[in-house]
Amino acid sequence: MLNNITVLGAGMVGTCCAIQLAERGYKVTLIDKRRPGHGTSYGNAGLINRGSVFPLGMNELVHHLFPAILKQTPHVHVHLRYLPAYWRWLVTLIKNNRTRSAYHNTVISLDALFQHALDEHKRLLLKANALDMLLEGGWLKLYQHEDAFQDSHRERTFYDQLAIAYDILSPSQISELEPAIFPRYAKGILIKETASLSDPCAVVNRYVDLLLSLGGKYLQRDVKRLIPHCQTYTVETTQETLEANEIILAMGPWSDNLLHSLGYHYPMAWERGYHQHYQPEDGSRLNRPIYDVEGGFVIAPMLQGLRLTTGIELTHRDAPASPRQLKQAALAAQSCLPLGHPTGDAWLGSRPSMPDSLPVIGAAPKHPGLWFAFGHGHVGVGTAAITGRLLAEQICNEKPLIDMTPFSPSRFL
Repeated sequence: MLNNITVLGAGMVGTCCAIQLAERGYKVTLIDKRRPGHGTSYGNAGLINRGSVFPLGMNELVHHLFPAILKQTPHVHVHLRYLPAYWRWLVTLIKNNRTRSAYHNTVISLDALFQHALDEHKRLLLKANALDMLLEGGWLKLYQHEDAFQDSHRERTFYDQLAIAYDILSPSQISELEPAIFPRYAKGILIKETASLSDPCAVVNRYVDLLLSLGGKYLQRDVKRLIPHCQTYTVETTQETLEANEIILAMGPWSDNLLHSLGYHYPMAWERGYHQHYQPEDGSRLNRPIYDVEGGFVIAPMLQGLRLTTGIELTHRDAPASPRQLKQAALAAQSCLPLGHPTGDAWLGSRPSMPDSLPVIGAAPKHPGLWFAFGHGHVGVGTAAITGRLLAEQICNEKPLIDMTPFSPSRFL
């Protein structure tokens, strides 16, 4: 009899986990209260970025602290009244930044994921007939001033050590790559081993179609409670009650809702972010996502137009939207290229962030048959396919492709 496994969360991570298990013969049910890909996975730059190996550090937070508190920069906005809810996250973040070795180990662990991230996504995209939504032009980091570029020396040292291919670009080379950008940047760094998705939500839906073709099921249900038994689990939704032999919890920032009821209290924060689409009136386009390091914004080419995304907003997951950060990003971005007019509604989402910047992937410490795949922060879309493979390998007692110790669900307990 085929094993029955239920995946809670139909974002990019949960959907990739479901596919990997369906490929291995599991009877998979994927559940989410939203349509597939309409949670955190919906709003991002769509990056599968080998260069995203750097953890959130205290130096970065301290550098932006006062402007962040005053909400003067699109890099970071901090809402002080909600910080007490993040005390464990902050304390652990500080501990993880005490030594260079801890930082170095995190970089190595993230790179281990990203070394295989693009290849695994390509495999699934091919099977899902979605390769048309993959852009392989790299990731362009832009520096307005020479001293800001010099400050990237540490990152470039890591790139060299990890054999991450990149080019340093002059102003004329930046213009040659991206003619739409105004000639105001002193230097650029093009990370080569990087791709992006032109519509992450649409990719998730193609992946769900692939899951269905493999015999899986998708249910749009609001999960209220997860009840463990001796060898099975009961999933209570607002519509019905379901039974499963095993459960994967991949609900991103909403994982906490079920974790607490099961006795797990992870130091997870919610790094909220915003995006807005624009249609340039002069037909300007980008060939790849760009990141203005000093401006604190990212612009990515999407099927819906140019997607402008903000940095971090530290507040409660369900706090009302605050338009200020997005307005600041839009003002800064107008000096980069002619954005044109906004289209559609501004989007707000929450990224589930662990204090060591590493996702939680593996077996739940207290409940046999319960598996975790959450806490990916800013790299969930990029590392989703490899996360699904690594978790499926553990569930099926295969040898994981990489060492899973850094991502262990036991590390905070």
